[in-house]
Amino acid sequence: MTCISVTNLCFNYPGQVEVFNNLNMGITNGEKAGITAPNGSGKSTLFLLLMGLLEPDSGSISLWGRNILSAKDFREARLKTGFLFQDPDDQLFLPTVEEDIAFALLNRGVSREEAITKVDRICETFDIGHLKKRVPFHLSWGQKRLVSLAGVLVTEPELLLLDEPTAGVDDEVIDIILDFLENFRGTVVISSHDKRFLDRLCTSRYTLTNNRLEEC
Repeated sequence: MTCISVTNLCFNYPGQVEVFNNLNMGITNGEKAGITAPNGSGKSTLFLLLMGLLEPDSGSISLWGRNILSAKDFREARLKTGFLFQDPDDQLFLPTVEEDIAFALLNRGVSREEAITKVDRICETFDIGHLKKRVPFHLSWGQKRLVSLAGVLVTEPELLLLDEPTAGVDDEVIDIILDFLENFRGTVVISSHDKRFLDRLCTSRYTLTNNRLEEC
């Protein structure tokens, strides 16, 4: 079954800055796909379109076989999707690490007791339990990356969209991320310049150039 299907997607930023012109792509369920591309080619924009945070000028997006046609459709799809922003400072906004990781769970109506249990579990997975009471903005870049990823994964999504997850982090953090993703049973789409990371993790590779996504 196809997890992501994009057909003839067109998108321009204001000022007629063209990003995509009839872009097509398909990602199957369970695929771990890596996307490489030069800076400014639209990798982050593609993820924002898939999340419904930007609206295409034309074309269609289908997730899990369902055409996503409205803001309500995107809201429902986001319940099964985890999106990691390229910059963790765009993702972390609450006073403590613990609150930040728990935010999505509480926002979905999970009880505080259950949320705390899930937060403790994901913190143990990423070895960040000692950071729970810390202020996110006071953390190192690598720690912020793990905290933001924990906040994405605590909801147990079926689809992960990860924008440059290893940028600026050391080998220890990369190994922690890899250990988790290698055992992740859902679908993963990763935008990255880290060839070694993609080689170890991904079952498929794509390049995004000149408005075209091609398997390589």
